[in-house]
Amino acid sequence: MPPLGIEFTSRFKAESRGLPAERQTKVAQAIDLLSDAFGKPHLHAGLGIRRLSGDYFEFRADRDTRVIFELKGSTAILRMVGSHDEVRRFLKNV
Repeated sequence: MPPLGIEFTSRFKAESRGLPAERQTKVAQAIDLLSDAFGKPHLHAGLGIRRLSGDYFEFRADRDTRVIFELKGSTAILRMVGSHDEVRRFLKNV
């Protein structure tokens, strides 16, 4: 499977900018791993990638930070970043 393409929504960019610098770094590192690890269970185990609903997935940047993406073909569209509770609120509106 070729590496996954990554796109960022304006919402994701805004939420990322609002994170503390340390979390921004962890999110960036996790995104780098996502591109090569998606579809390879042994590689993505540390990210905790899981399907949420339909084409929506989540992965962990750290213990408290989740990233939601929508899979469109071979591209991950990063939709939002936040806590577990923020993810739940987001998914209610999807």
